[in-house]
Amino acid sequence: MRKLGLLCAGLLLGTFCWPQTGPDSVCEVNVSVPKGGPAQFADARRKHNEFHKAESDTTAILVWQVTTGPSTGSFMTASCGLAWKDLDGNDTFDARDTADIAKTLAPAIAENHRSYYVFRKDLSLVPESTGKPAKMMSVVHYFIKPSGLTQFTDALKRINEAQKQSKYPAKPSRWYVLANGGEGPRYVVVTDRNSWADMQPPEQTMVDMLKQVYGNDDKTMQNLRDSVDHTVSELLEFRGDLSYIPPAK
Repeated sequence: MRKLGLLCAGLLLGTFCWPQTGPDSVCEVNVSVPKGGPAQFADARRKHNEFHKAESDTTAILVWQVTTGPSTGSFMTASCGLAWKDLDGNDTFDARDTADIAKTLAPAIAENHRSYYVFRKDLSLVPESTGKPAKMMSVVHYFIKPSGLTQFTDALKRINEAQKQSKYPAKPSRWYVLANGGEGPRYVVVTDRNSWADMQPPEQTMVDMLKQVYGNDDKTMQNLRDSVDHTVSELLEFRGDLSYIPPAK
């Protein structure tokens, strides 16, 4: 399930692209609505994992169950750390993969939505890979006004710098931008949560922290809010039992 769509298209080229600062780290994300209930999907996912094991696939396929938000009850499958070129030259593997999906996964899926995201290292305070996935992760989708893209990313960089200066105890987060496969412009922030207690924000608000660093007239948070059309949040629980982890070399 690693097939490439178009990165940017037509007159929207400048809207959806980003400055190139080296090879992109790409995530293929599939959100699947189960047919027949989660147990049937789980059984099908395990069967399809056997295909990847038999193929000695070297790409990890991590699975989360969506527990809040509009996609509650769905399953998110993600393969990250890919380069765009990794998606080329896999025709024979993709054909076998598609055939096995038709036998195992497809009967357990009512609908599937695939998209591609690029990790924004310049906006994140932690590496993309932090080892073993956390028990849960919170995800917030920011749908940006096309006219506010630069304003949004500038505000994020300013917030990151303030967090470093003040040693603000926010949970480290990773930022991604939608490259293809959905409504945009869209940025997504992913924060690991090892427990429900991890959902508790710091005592000091982000606004107060920014004022502490930049002064009482600071407009960073307001600039960020003004650049956003709307947001969608969700919580996902990691399903290690459904994930495919390649054997260690």
